[in-house]
Amino acid sequence: MSKTTTGARTRSNRRGSAAEPRRAAKLAADIAILVREGGSNGEAPVVEVGQVDGLGLSPRQWQEVEGDLKALVREELAPHDAETREAVLEQLAAATALEGSSALELSASLYGIREVLRERLPRCAVKEEHPAGLAVEEVLAVDDDSFWINGWMHDQDGLGKVTVVSPEGARVDLTATAFRYERPDVVQFYSGLGGEATRKHGFTAHVTLPAPSRLSSGWIAELRTSDGLELEIDCPAVSREALAVRSTILGELGQRGSVGGPLAADHGREALTRLQRRVVGEAAVDSVDVYGEPPRDPAVSIVVPLYKRLDFIEHQLLQFSRDPDFASMELVYVLDSSEQTDDLAKQARELFGLYRLPFRIVNLTSGAGFAGANKLGIEVAEGSRLLLLNSDVIPDRPGWIGAMSAFYDATDEIGALGPKLLYEDDTLQHAGMYFHRTPGAEVWENAHCFKGLHRSFPAANVARPMPAVTAACMMVDRDLYEEVGGLPLHYVQGDYEDSELCLRFSEAGRENWYLPEVELYHLEGQSYVPGVRRIPSEYNMWLHTSIWGERIEELMAEFDPNSPVAAPIDLANEKETTLESS
Repeated sequence: MSKTTTGARTRSNRRGSAAEPRRAAKLAADIAILVREGGSNGEAPVVEVGQVDGLGLSPRQWQEVEGDLKALVREELAPHDAETREAVLEQLAAATALEGSSALELSASLYGIREVLRERLPRCAVKEEHPAGLAVEEVLAVDDDSFWINGWMHDQDGLGKVTVVSPEGARVDLTATAFRYERPDVVQFYSGLGGEATRKHGFTAHVTLPAPSRLSSGWIAELRTSDGLELEIDCPAVSREALAVRSTILGELGQRGSVGGPLAADHGREALTRLQRRVVGEAAVDSVDVYGEPPRDPAVSIVVPLYKRLDFIEHQLLQFSRDPDFASMELVYVLDSSEQTDDLAKQARELFGLYRLPFRIVNLTSGAGFAGANKLGIEVAEGSRLLLLNSDVIPDRPGWIGAMSAFYDATDEIGALGPKLLYEDDTLQHAGMYFHRTPGAEVWENAHCFKGLHRSFPAANVARPMPAVTAACMMVDRDLYEEVGGLPLHYVQGDYEDSELCLRFSEAGRENWYLPEVELYHLEGQSYVPGVRRIPSEYNMWLHTSIWGERIEELMAEFDPNSPVAAPIDLANEKETTLESS
């Protein structure tokens, strides 16, 4: 898109660019505003916004009409009535979506114009004869286009209309969509002024603007009551740090009803999905350090995300270096805690000198999360078969990856392949995954077959198809992995991505297999502080069920997790499931 053309009044649109240009000025280095002649009978001028070379002016015409932006606004736009000025502001706010715009410069220009043209309302002040109030306590940037807004409002009958206005002039009505909740502090404050004590004063909303907003200050909010009172307030500066925003939203989901309640369904899901996309999108490969000479055309590419616990890499390299199969394997570590780049480089040099096993380290510009780190590591990896591996998984003996490859080659229509994973005391951590729903519950959770029993438990030593296997150690064909979209990016902090991936394989007509002959130890979750994953895990469980609940019902109707040999999973009766885009 190079230009927007809408008249300040609807009837002016018909004149379009045929009218004579009167005045133009630059909003940013490559974006300009052009005012053309209006019609007779006092019609408002036609306003166009677009790239300088897309406004249809010859160099001579541009030289004739170009002038100062402040003068253009003051003399051409400000004299019009409030309705016309509001229409102009609505049009100008959309300019931030123009391709090639100088983002911050353009936003700053639009903010200046908004302050000149907007109709100011009285400032919010509590009056005993007409108690009404409005506060916006947080504006959180989910991305440049959408925002999470918290606040409260009070009026006589609860029918007031709340509108937020971006610095660039985009307006969004919160009244119909916001999640409302009780605010005892507001009730107490207004109780002495005759306020109703039972109404829900608090509001939270995830709103999407018609065009991006990139300024952190300059937001305002307006309240219009049913009896005609109008007032406005300034909003606090926008918080933009993605992980802090995510933490705040997750905290609110846990505080205001069930994690999977209306707030999550109507606002949290879209906001967190966008945030996850943003976190991954902002992360990129900063550098790739190569130690030794990795094999050309590797049989398998092993991709291992590293987060915080750098000590795990030595335990893995010690065991891998003793395994002859690794001569044909590519080992790719992805550092997902970018602040540790220098520490890992020093450690990697020492470890390569000690164990002489070739490997790569993919250094990221910022944290991408479990699925994002795997995504970026796979883009660097060269093998046609992938092994997704956690950094805290240690093989019990050599030959494990060769055995997995041989089984994968010999099994028709295989999707993902997972081995037996053990705790340090030789009890079972993973012997395949299924889905469990406690009586009366609405959500399905991931469960591990025979978890906690000894590794020699007979039923856990039968290779069989499973609804899912864990990505702590998962082998998959690269083409198949990419065909189904890989690990989804919409889950928070590394949870339920693997089971959704397996469900995608199932939808594609493949079977996921558990292979007990291969045994590895899994230290499980030691990169995270205990307790911090409760709310993210509950949210992921709810999201997973929201997307895949019907398919899971079908699979679990045919699968007995306690049987040593499961009944075959029926893949013929497939039901279309809408996959979240990642």
